[in-house]
Parts: sequence; structure tokens; C-alpha cells
Amino acid sequence: MRKAPKRPIANPSVTAPPLEIDALDTTKRVVDFCVQQGLIDGVSTDIEALIALDPQLSLKRVPLRDGIDAYIKEVSPGKYEIGVNSKHSKTRQKFSMAHEYAHYRLHRDNLSALAEGERILHRSDDWNSIEQQANSFAAEILMPEDHFREEVKRTGGDIAQLADRFGVSELALRYRAKNLGMRGHGV
Repeated sequence: MRKAPKRPIANPSVTAPPLEIDALDTTKRVVDFCVQQGLIDGVSTDIEALIALDPQLSLKRVPLRDGIDAYIKEVSPGKYEIGVNSKHSKTRQKFSMAHEYAHYRLHRDNLSALAEGERILHRSDDWNSIEQQANSFAAEILMPEDHFREEVKRTGGDIAQLADRFGVSELALRYRAKNLGMRGHGV
């Protein structure tokens, strides 16, 4: 009789230690923190609540000039403000918030090198690697891979339904699908 291989037994009563807000330096940690804090309702990440939990961040909705989606700036030592264009749709604002949050997490020490206000997730190929990194970080926290793949299967890949479920634009949804190497989503 063959012995069954020894496998670690998952103990559902043992959970990962709670993450602190200042330890969110990767998308995995951000998503884990959001799960721990109840900021992912089904599949949609509440980026506003995530920003509100950070005492170093504030969020403003302001009418920005045409061509500007959002900005992040240091308003006093160690205090930052994310501004999103109040003239844009809620889904566009959500991605813009996540994009600027990514800059806060990844590029905080070099914010002065970034443009004051920017277009986010635009269709041209003239973005630099810092902007691509912020877009990818934003897409990953708004549409975590496991949730994304599960919802694609559940909806049969219906783009409008998926965008609605995640609370993002169809462009953001297609961007995420493309980055995950998925085809058939208009990418």
C-alpha cells in the first residue's frame, strides 16, 4: 500500500498578521490589506476608502483643465494630496485615484520629477516607464488577478458587465486583460 504524500494542512483559523498602512509597497500587500480591511466588496476595490485610511493622504475632487486627469503633490512635509478631475466619470476618477495612489506608494521620494497633473491610461505609446508602472499598479489593485480571471469566466468575457463589476472603464478593463495576456477583450 502506497503512503499518501505529506502535505501541509491548511488551518483556516490561522490568518496572516494584519498589515500596517505604511507597509503597502507591493500590489499583493495592497490587495491583502484591502481584503483584511473589507475594502473589496465582491470584486470591486474601494480605492477612496483605502486613501482615506492613510493619515498621510488626502483626496480632492477638483475641476482640472482639459487633458488633466489627476495629480499628486506633497502639501507639507510627509503629507500628500491626490486630486482627481471632478469633470470626469466616476470610473475614470476611480482609476485616476488608483494611479496617483500608485505614485504615492512607488514614487513618493521623486514626486517633484513628475509632471503637475497628467493624463492617465491614454492610448498613445508616449508614456514613460514610471507612468506604465503606476498604470499597472492601479489596474492590479482595482482588478486583482484571481478575481479578474474568475469574473471573466463567470461573465463569459462580457466587457461591459466586467467593467461594471469592477467599477472601471472599459479601457481600464481592456488594459488589465492585455497585461494578463488575455485575448478576445478588444485589446
